[in-house]
Amino acid sequence: MENAREKAISIIKDLPKDISLDEIIERLKFIDCVNKGIEDLENNNVVSHEESKKVLRKWLE
Repeated sequence: MENAREKAISIIKDLPKDISLDEIIERLKFIDCVNKGIEDLENNNVVSHEESKKVLRKWLE
């Protein structure tokens, strides 16, 4: 299993050569968030649609 450093290097190697450092950072953050979301799904650490609507309704009050 790759560690975080190895994953980042692998991702960066596949990016275009003219990409900015800010774009690299944003890409790495995005991929990390997606992976965390997938992990949450696999661990059934999710909130139902109905519960989400209740929370959102409270925020909008």
